[in-house]
Amino acid sequence: MSAVFGAARWSKSGYNIADFSGAKFVFLDGSDNNANELSSFIGGNQSFLENYVAGGGHLFINSAPNEGGTFSLGFGVTLNYDFAHQSTHSSVATINTAGVSAGLTYGDIATEYTGNFFSHATVTGPLTSLIDGSAGSIFSVMDWGSGFVAFGGQTTTNFHDPVVDARGLLANELAYVASVPFVSPLPIPEPEIYAMLLAGLGLLGFVARRRKESVI
Repeated sequence: MSAVFGAARWSKSGYNIADFSGAKFVFLDGSDNNANELSSFIGGNQSFLENYVAGGGHLFINSAPNEGGTFSLGFGVTLNYDFAHQSTHSSVATINTAGVSAGLTYGDIATEYTGNFFSHATVTGPLTSLIDGSAGSIFSVMDWGSGFVAFGGQTTTNFHDPVVDARGLLANELAYVASVPFVSPLPIPEPEIYAMLLAGLGLLGFVARRRKESVI
């Protein structure tokens, strides 16, 4: 987050709609054992989230569950998760032509990735897929009203290979959805969000505050 937005230009929170106030971009991650909490938060606040984006907000919702099942992400989008048979898990990921055009390969990073697993879930709905997994789309986007929203089922970057490029890919995804300038992927450390998730500190929402006029 700091690599993309600057250390003092974002804040960390739990699933709290009050923190959306004044925020231009919000990243919600409900992976591992926080998928049920994310599902409950979205289910209880779907209209709020949809209105936030319709009013010009930018939102990225990601979940690589290790609990629960398939659930709605709002916006007519479904996160598909099959725990029993792992049929929604992807071990291979490809940045497709639309993803390349969107700038996800900025920094000359790879278009092909492997992982055990790269994602635990797929996303379906009226979406444009930018990253395709072996089980289906794992990063897709849509315009919604005056805003923009993205959905993913990706695991943490330490499960991805090549790992340095995977960190750059995550940074590019965040920059693209937030509509801020892309940054070089090479010096990026493991992003704060994923380090915390790996330590078991879930229920994380990330908010990028308004800054200079050049950032939408």
